[in-house]
Amino acid sequence: MTHWTGKLASPIWLVPILAALVAGWMVWQERDQSGPQIIVEIKDAEGLQAGKTAVRVRNVDVGQVTQITLSDNFETAELHIEMNADTGSMLVDDSQFWVVKPRIGRRGISGLNTLLSGAYVQLEPGESKQPRDHFTALEQPPVTDADTNGKRIVLRSDSAANIVVGDSVQYRGVTVGTVEQVDFSVEARATTYQVFIKSPYDELLTENTRFWLQRGVSFRWKPDGVDVSVGSVESLLGAGISFGVPNGQPLGEPMQAMAEFELFASEEEAEQQGYSRGIDYVLLLDESVDGLAAGSPVMFKGIRVGTVVEVPFRWQPDGNRGQPLRLIPVLIRYEPDRLEGLVASTNLARWREHLNRFFEQGLRASIRASNIFTNTLYVDLRFYPDEEAIQQDTFAGYPVMPTIVSNFSRLEEKLNSILDTLNNLPLNQSVNQFTEAMASTDDTAEQIKALTEQVKIIVEQPGWQSLPQSLEQSVKRLNGILADFESGSSSRAQLERTLQNLEATSRDLKPLVETLRRKPNALLFNTEAEDDPEPKAND
Repeated sequence: MTHWTGKLASPIWLVPILAALVAGWMVWQERDQSGPQIIVEIKDAEGLQAGKTAVRVRNVDVGQVTQITLSDNFETAELHIEMNADTGSMLVDDSQFWVVKPRIGRRGISGLNTLLSGAYVQLEPGESKQPRDHFTALEQPPVTDADTNGKRIVLRSDSAANIVVGDSVQYRGVTVGTVEQVDFSVEARATTYQVFIKSPYDELLTENTRFWLQRGVSFRWKPDGVDVSVGSVESLLGAGISFGVPNGQPLGEPMQAMAEFELFASEEEAEQQGYSRGIDYVLLLDESVDGLAAGSPVMFKGIRVGTVVEVPFRWQPDGNRGQPLRLIPVLIRYEPDRLEGLVASTNLARWREHLNRFFEQGLRASIRASNIFTNTLYVDLRFYPDEEAIQQDTFAGYPVMPTIVSNFSRLEEKLNSILDTLNNLPLNQSVNQFTEAMASTDDTAEQIKALTEQVKIIVEQPGWQSLPQSLEQSVKRLNGILADFESGSSSRAQLERTLQNLEATSRDLKPLVETLRRKPNALLFNTEAEDDPEPKAND
């Protein structure tokens, strides 16, 4: 027994025991310092390597990719990540992962530092309290940092817009937000944009705020000419969004996060169609509506009071009626809020009563041209006192506003009549006559040319060369003769004496001529003196 006891108590057995204790301690230490194991699904694992790719938070390594595998359906790659100790609080329900690598976009070039160090996985810790160990990585880095204060809102647009993630949102030329997400709804056939407005600019979001697309260069027709507007450098490179409150409208109540707004195609459309209240009417027009479009203004004496909603108005008529389309229906909206500050009240109920009374007084709607070169039309409201009052009618559930044929249509009819008259003119016959007249004119011109040549020959003869000198000499002699008879000259005095003698001689011969006129034989016989006539009374 003593022999076996001595062997068991030999000091050499302490070496493996100590080695086992050290190994156990190292394993326990390693397990104590390691963090949780997570899986991150990613669409493409390009540039990532197991055992080398790090997971970082604010450029600090907090984990490492240990294995890269494919998902069960082979549609994504799975990153098996071993996190550091004390990182469990970062792995919550709203935490986000994405791959940082070189990218080129509208916001510039990012991730250039990874050209040398290689791509890595970025972790953005969330604020949720719910732990999580399976995540899906973002395809693009988030536009806004999680710790940035502000509000997120949603914009909806039915029209095409070249807006992408990262485009700027501006207020009066100052960048105050960013487009974070762009989605298209197939059911609604509309595009939605998630926008983040930074603090303190998020206080500008009120219920009357309007958003519109900011073009790089825009042209706008005004009464005084063309208004050319040039946007910011960012809008010149791509597209952007601007917002504000239309002139003349109150700000309204502040809006909460994730509020929805409509995105208009232009600032003018946002200003003119940004009125949510109005009274809808249907116009039944007996004239062409070519040039009248949705959004066209409704004017009264040069002041906009409404908007055209739909041209033509499609009311889905009953197919059993079988009536032809004789009048074109147009849906308009009368917006009293546009008269804020010009009228005492913009109450819709009162304005319905006012308009009904105005219809009885001759208020009529017609179509007029705002620009004859672009064929742009608008609805014009005016009073025609000579028009008879008509009974208020309805169409497809909407009240009908009385209309009158515009002068524009009458002018168009007159122009068409003139063109028809011109078409009926015998232009071919007139052209033939004109051609014959031109031929006759050409013959006359040839005759004149021949006559001119003959005159030229006569003028070139020697006798015609001296004719001007002879005429000049004759004029000089005539002037000399006239000078002799000027006032005070002897020739003129002699002429005056001769005229006086002739006058005296004519006086002396006058009795003789009178006697010969009564008695032609007076030169041969003596003339007897006649008694003077005596006046006699009537018998």
